[in-house]
Amino acid sequence: MTVDVTLEPTRNIDSVVFKLNRELLPPGIGGSFPDSDLAKDDPLASALFKIKGVISVWIIGSEVQVSKDERVSWGRINSRIIETIKQTLA
Repeated sequence: MTVDVTLEPTRNIDSVVFKLNRELLPPGIGGSFPDSDLAKDDPLASALFKIKGVISVWIIGSEVQVSKDERVSWGRINSRIIETIKQTLA
């Protein structure tokens, strides 16, 4: 199954929710990764932290919330985040 990803802005201009067409974690289970050290055992979170500017990742259900450094524009990293999600989940 191909992974479809849509973006949904949040109230925080430095955070975006990437909604997927499949569940990543069962209901009630979430993964919070405030830094790359805590993400090392999660393949998706770990891959996202390799993108310069990503400062935190939160995964719940079919959503991946990514927060970026305020000095980095979404235009520079959105496509890399989407591609990383698709490649990691392929």
